[in-house]
Amino acid sequence: MNRTAAKVAKILSVDVPQVKQWAFDFKDYLSAAANPAKGKVRMFSDDDVLVLMYLWHHWEEEPDVECIKVGLNSGDHCEDAFVEHLYLHTPLIQEPPDDLDETWRHGMLLVGGGRYEYLELARNYRHVAETLLRTALEKDELDGWAYPVLFAYRHTMELYLKLIAESDENTHSLKKCVELVEKRHGVKLPSPIREWILELEEIDPAGTAFRYADADSSLNQHYEQWFDFRHFQFAMKRVFDAIDMAILRVGAEGKAAKRKK
Repeated sequence: MNRTAAKVAKILSVDVPQVKQWAFDFKDYLSAAANPAKGKVRMFSDDDVLVLMYLWHHWEEEPDVECIKVGLNSGDHCEDAFVEHLYLHTPLIQEPPDDLDETWRHGMLLVGGGRYEYLELARNYRHVAETLLRTALEKDELDGWAYPVLFAYRHTMELYLKLIAESDENTHSLKKCVELVEKRHGVKLPSPIREWILELEEIDPAGTAFRYADADSSLNQHYEQWFDFRHFQFAMKRVFDAIDMAILRVGAEGKAAKRKK
């Protein structure tokens, strides 16, 4: 993000003239916006602030300027300590950087009006859920990961069904969502796909058991039931694959019907 000289001065606990002096003396290490043409506001990028933090950290009454430049040339201003200091003074929501392009892989541009195409978000949630479960099994850490894994899958399932049903009904019931899908498309989900979905409904009808460890849920009233996550992994892959195939088939049939017209 971009910051004014006053904001940078506040971060470094120095006065604004000092920031401007550093910006002039070390302009070769800063962006052009840090030393703009006359009449333009001086602005500092994150990289600029890291450089100034390094200067501030090494500045003395009689600073060794050449030694400081050696450190800057070596990229020492990008060390974790300076980055963490910058992050402590950075808001979560920021204006898009001026040089934002496809090389920026550590964030995303939040936009209004929806970012994802039909089912893309649901499939992203599916990817996250599958990655969580696979990692938990590989690390043999299911005991600590089980509820987040189950919540991720259940949320993904609910989102899939609501999108396919094309319904805006306010419900967290998977059973209701299944019924809406079957009504919308005039088909019944095949076995055992339907039964597996309804089993999740049975242990978490309100969508709170995995999210809050709800003591009143069916999940916590049946103490001696075994839940095999390797089988769950197998079952959920087939559930989502079946739903995806059904969506593609419906889409293809719809396009074919339009061509006939």
